[in-house]
Amino acid sequence: MKLTYTLSVILFFILYSCQKNNDKKLEKDLLGEWSYIKTDDQRKPQTKNNSNIPPPPPPFGLPKEGYIFLENNIAENKSGYFKRIDATERENRKTFFLGTKTKYKVENDSLKIFNLGNKTWENQKLSSIVGDTLTTKIGDSIFAKYARTKYKINPNENYDKIIVSSSGCYGSCPILNISIDNNGNIIYYGQEYNTQNGLFNSKITKSQYQEIQTNFKKANITNLEDNYEGSWTDDETVTITFIKNNKIIKTIRDYGRQSPTALIWAYTPVRYLYQQIKLTPLKTEKKLFPIWRISFRKGNQICDLTKSESYYLFTEILKGKETNDPFEHKYHIEFWNNQDKKEIIYTDGRYFKSKDKTIDIGYNFLTLNNFTTKFRLQDKYD
Repeated sequence: MKLTYTLSVILFFILYSCQKNNDKKLEKDLLGEWSYIKTDDQRKPQTKNNSNIPPPPPPFGLPKEGYIFLENNIAENKSGYFKRIDATERENRKTFFLGTKTKYKVENDSLKIFNLGNKTWENQKLSSIVGDTLTTKIGDSIFAKYARTKYKINPNENYDKIIVSSSGCYGSCPILNISIDNNGNIIYYGQEYNTQNGLFNSKITKSQYQEIQTNFKKANITNLEDNYEGSWTDDETVTITFIKNNKIIKTIRDYGRQSPTALIWAYTPVRYLYQQIKLTPLKTEKKLFPIWRISFRKGNQICDLTKSESYYLFTEILKGKETNDPFEHKYHIEFWNNQDKKEIIYTDGRYFKSKDKTIDIGYNFLTLNNFTTKFRLQDKYD
C-alpha cells in the first residue's frame, strides 16, 4: 500500500513537471504578434434532415482579433477594452476606454487572457503552434486560427503630426478631434458624447508618439485608399490626417469601420487618448469658426475639407499671429455660430479674417496642400 502511494506521488510529480514544461514551451512559442485569420468549423450535422447547426462562437468574443504576447505574462489586445455607460438621455451616455494592455497565462495547454471589461479570464485551448500559425480550440470541433504578424516598416517614414477626428453617428458615438505632434504636444477638442468635452492641451513623451506612429505605419499608410465606406447609413466617420513639413501627406476617411483592421487598431487608442492623460483647459480668442467640416468657396465653386483636415487648419490658426496686413479676399468660409447666425470668414489661404480680426498662419494652406486643384461646382446640397 505504501509503495503504491509512493509511486502515485512520483507519477503525479512527473506528469505535473511535464505539463509545466509543456506550458513553458507554449508560452515561449506564443511570444510575438498574432492576428486572427478564420474559424474552422469541423462539426457535422447529426441527421440528414437537420443540416442547420448554430454558427461557431468567435474567438474571445470578436470576429477580428489581434494580440501581442510579451514576456512577464503581459499581453496587448489590439482591439482594446471598453466600459460603456448607458443612460436614457443620449448626452449622458459615455464610453470609457480601458486600454489594450492586460495579463495572460498558459495553464494546462490553455491560453487565458484577462478581460479588463468584465474582469474575467477568457479561455481557449491551445491546439498547436506550428511555425507562424497558432490554432486554438474554442468549441467542440471548432478551431480559431491566427497568423504571426510581420510588418515591413519603413524607418524613414515619419510624420510631424497625426490628427484623428470622429463625426458621431445616429446615436451616442463620440464626436472629437485630437492632434498629436512628434514632440508629444496634444490639442484635444471634445464636442459631444465624450467623458470630457471642451478644448484642451496636453503632453505625452516622444517615445509614446513614436509608438502611436509605428502602429499607424503597420497599416501601410501610403498604400491605403483615401476612402473606405460601408453601404449603410447613420454610422460614424473617422478621418485621419498625416502631416509632414506643414503639408498634408495623406488623409484617410473610414465610414463604418471598413478600413483595414490594422488602421482601426491604430486609431482606436488615439481616439480615447484624452482619457489617459492630464488635460489643461485651453483658452483662446483665435477661435474663428466651429470645428466641423470646412468648405472654401469661390464664386460658384467649393472645396471641401475632411473633419481632420479642418481641425488641422484650426490648430494652425491657433498658432497664427494676429495682424493688420491687407490681403485679397479670394475665398470665403460660411458657418453658423452658436446663436444660429451665419458668419463669414474671408481668406486667401494664408490670412483668415473674421469681423475685425485677421490671423496670419505664415503660409498658404490651400496652395501648399494642393486644395486649389480640388474645387468643384456647388450643388443644391451645398
